[in-house]
Amino acid sequence: MNTPQPPPQDFHRDFVLKFRRLLLRLDDYIHLLVALFLMVGAIVVILHSAMSLTNLSIESVLGLINDMLFVVIILELLWIMLSYLGRRRFPIASFIIIGIISSIRRILLIEAQSSFHIGSGTQFLSRQTIDLLLYVLVVLILVFSYYLLVRISAANEAESRQRE
Repeated sequence: MNTPQPPPQDFHRDFVLKFRRLLLRLDDYIHLLVALFLMVGAIVVILHSAMSLTNLSIESVLGLINDMLFVVIILELLWIMLSYLGRRRFPIASFIIIGIISSIRRILLIEAQSSFHIGSGTQFLSRQTIDLLLYVLVVLILVFSYYLLVRISAANEAESRQRE
């Protein structure tokens, strides 16, 4: 009688697959740890902001706005980590949104700083003005990039539905 022989084991392949699973699991744990630190960081910034808001002066309110926008950036990074853990890919749109929020945050700070120092400079193209114009340009480029990304994604999705 001819009994079927089991296929020969490929120890190298088995080792590589097991090691890959171990690395993926370790990668997940590291991403979870980073996500935890991001969440703790957001909570610390919120608590620090709440404690430093002792009066309703312009500086305090601007500091609060700055801190809250920073928390939004942290939460967007946290969303990227969680999204990566769920789907194993980084959503580029989230990075563009983080860039937009960061640039707007910087624009608000530059504008607030320049409003405190109105009489200090009479130049039209001061350092703050140039910085402000550059950040506005960055926001416009990022918004346009986001728009293109959304349009291309929608077109790709429509095309794949037509194929099905």
